[in-house]
Amino acid sequence: MTKSKLPSLHIVPSGGFSAEIRALAKRLGYSDFVFYDERPSNKLMQIADFPQTGSAALAAGSSGLRKKLAQALPEYISYPNLIDPSVIFLDEASLEMGRGTIICAGSILTTNISIGDFVLINLHCSIGHDVILEDYCSLMPGVRISGGVQIGQAAYLGTNAVILPKVKIGENAVIGAGAVVTKDVEPNTMVVGVPAQAKN
Repeated sequence: MTKSKLPSLHIVPSGGFSAEIRALAKRLGYSDFVFYDERPSNKLMQIADFPQTGSAALAAGSSGLRKKLAQALPEYISYPNLIDPSVIFLDEASLEMGRGTIICAGSILTTNISIGDFVLINLHCSIGHDVILEDYCSLMPGVRISGGVQIGQAAYLGTNAVILPKVKIGENAVIGAGAVVTKDVEPNTMVVGVPAQAKN
């Protein structure tokens, strides 16, 4: 029986992370790729040229940029979830996941986890039980999230950040690289350090 060919994958925007997403997609069986860019001077395809149908991946590490692109692209584009084969789900039956999620190599997700649309979980992240990741949030490499945590829409967690149990991270919050978050973080706030404190 012949394996069915996956459709072309439209990747936006271009850049270093888009190359990583292409490599991930190739591992999943995609073979045809079209790259787009939002800068008019770039020689790649432009956002305005995006087709009305097809499959796309939003290859932006920035939560805000992924949100902007998702809202700008045609309504009928499909967004497959791209999950590296090395990712470990301890209880996949209890996992809820929206569309357009990217989970990179080496990540571990335990149980009762809810993932919204267009969430990015980068390399070697771990996510504990009963965690909520709202739409567009970004976890950079090595993020550790304990049980009972809620990450608000479009929040950004820097490389190797640690979120302790039952903490709530507000919408659009930014957690600095290496920060250890021990208490709730208000929306639109940046925190850094150990323990994490608001940056003035």
